[in-house]
Amino acid sequence: MPDDTTYLRERLGRLGLATRREEEIFRELGDHLVDHAAALEARGLTSDMAAREALDSVSNWPELRNEIVSVETEEAIMNYRTKVLWLPALCAFALSMVLLALLQIAGFRPRFYWLENGLFIPFYVPWLLALPIIGAVAAFWSKRAGGGVSHRLLVSQAPAIIWLAVLLTFMLISLVIDRHVPLIFKLHGMLIYIVAWVLLPAVGLLLGAAPFLRKPQAQP
Repeated sequence: MPDDTTYLRERLGRLGLATRREEEIFRELGDHLVDHAAALEARGLTSDMAAREALDSVSNWPELRNEIVSVETEEAIMNYRTKVLWLPALCAFALSMVLLALLQIAGFRPRFYWLENGLFIPFYVPWLLALPIIGAVAAFWSKRAGGGVSHRLLVSQAPAIIWLAVLLTFMLISLVIDRHVPLIFKLHGMLIYIVAWVLLPAVGLLLGAAPFLRKPQAQP
C-alpha cells in the first residue's frame, strides 16, 4: 500500500487544526485504511488490489474532510466550555455545600432575622463570610483556563444560580402538592428563601469574583 499519510494529505489537504492533532488524525485514518486493506487481502485480493479498494472506499473526500473538521470543532468548543464554565462552576457549588455541611457538623447555628408577620430569614453568617473566597477561586479558575468575563461571572455565581433553580423547583412542586396552603404564604416563604439562599450569597460571591472580572487594558 502506498504511503497512506501522504495520500491522505493530498486528498484532504490542510484541516486547519493544530499540527499535532492533524498528525494524529492522518495517522488514525491511515491505520484504518491499512487494516481495511489487510482484511481485503485476507479474502483473497492481491496487495495492489486491496490497497486500491481500501482507498476507493472513501467515495467523497471533501465530505469526509468537512465531517472531520466539524467534529473536531464541536469537540474543541465542548472542551473549552468544560474548562472555563462547567468544571469551575460545579467546583464552586460543591465547595459551598461542603463548607455549609462542615459548619453544621461543627455546631454552628443560623441567625434569624424576624419579620413583622412572624416569618424569619435564616443567616449562616460564617458561610456568607466565606463565599467571597469561593467566588474568587471560581472566577480565577475560569480566567486561568481562558474564560471571558461572562464565563467568570457565571461560574462565580454558580452556587446562587443552582440554589435558585432548586427553590423554584420546590415551589412548583408545592403548588401541585400543598394546595391547602394559601398561595400568599408560599410566595412569602419563597421570597424569604430567595433572599437568604440566592441574593445574599450572590452578593458575597460577586465581591470575591470582582477583581477577576476586569478586562485587561489595551496596551498603548
